[in-house]
Amino acid sequence: MAGEVKLPRLGQGMESGVVVKWLKSEGAQVEQGEPLYELDTDKVTQEVESPLSGVLLKIVLPEGEAAVGTTIAYVGEEGEQVPDAAAESKSAAASPEPEPQREPEVVSEPFMPAPAASLDGGEPDTSKKASPLARRLARERGLDLEGMTGSGPEGRIVAGDIKRAAVALDSSAAPPVSAGAAPGAVERVPLTNVRRTIARRLSEAWQAPAFQLTTSADMSEVLAMRARLRERVESGERPPSIADFLTKACAQALIRYPDVNALWLANAIEIHHAVDIGIATATDRGLIVPVLRACEQKSLSELALARRDLVSRTLEGTISLEELEGGTFSISNLGTYDVEQFVAVLNPPQVAIIAAGAVVEHPVARAGEVEIAPLLTLTLTCDHRAVDGSVAAEFLSAVKGFLEEPGLML
Repeated sequence: MAGEVKLPRLGQGMESGVVVKWLKSEGAQVEQGEPLYELDTDKVTQEVESPLSGVLLKIVLPEGEAAVGTTIAYVGEEGEQVPDAAAESKSAAASPEPEPQREPEVVSEPFMPAPAASLDGGEPDTSKKASPLARRLARERGLDLEGMTGSGPEGRIVAGDIKRAAVALDSSAAPPVSAGAAPGAVERVPLTNVRRTIARRLSEAWQAPAFQLTTSADMSEVLAMRARLRERVESGERPPSIADFLTKACAQALIRYPDVNALWLANAIEIHHAVDIGIATATDRGLIVPVLRACEQKSLSELALARRDLVSRTLEGTISLEELEGGTFSISNLGTYDVEQFVAVLNPPQVAIIAAGAVVEHPVARAGEVEIAPLLTLTLTCDHRAVDGSVAAEFLSAVKGFLEEPGLML
């Protein structure tokens, strides 16, 4: 009997997904573990492997949203009969797979999950190599991938190519004509499921009794070390960034203060001794928080390479769901936006997040003299249910100390 291909649960808390594009056509031979289709969730778009080997007998859901557990295709021997797939799909979509009993979620879910894809009714474009995010942006902007040259590896079309094509199209088009909208008109935008998820996550964060501590770190030594490293790196390479030094400082401080490297669960505080730091990343799809694993085991240069790769794939939309889960602490950095200081919202169930602004020169008093120093303002937000003020203060002081004397953390 033909085997069912069901929409999988790719992460804890996932209840549905959007089938964006099939990578195989009906009648094609597929192998178990071979990429079969692209699936969009609240977080990422990624390729999903076939759970079975055989012939793709029937695609039940060519594209669109379905609940976890919905039958979306059948794979079996050539000529095998399949059930009334359409009726079965509707039934499955109406009755999503029940949530299994488990411990409270401990995933590091982004504060602002990315919006689901806007699908058109045309046939999927399979002739061009393109990242999932690039295909999504192309659909949303009504752009045809045919004839487009990609800047990615082997000519792969990436998100940046779509943005440039959209800008070029907008600049060559005539100015839009108003459809009779009067000045001061109000547009009513219905809430999407994604926006409701965003509201729920932020509400959960604000329910925690949070408190904030702020300090400023003198970055003179970090900047001097960056200058020395810049002279030593080979042509085309980049020295570690301020964000890399901050990540390293937080990792070292979290080893010393594991109470901050913890999760708040329903019946326990789960203290972690592996440091998995979420890096808040602004993308076209919203704020995504990929997780940099085992930061305590990485050198500064290893952290820099791993962080750049993680952020790059997050921006391109090729990050996997597994890389968005399981964080134990988060960093939000708005320094590149010239923001000097801000408060970051907790990322439940994590109990702490640090917010970093831009490095700005300020006058400081030293030994009765006024000097100009490059200062980085850091604001730590903690869940008071799990972290005491004294522990938070000691942790923040440790981060400051490592940044002011970076040689101690290398």
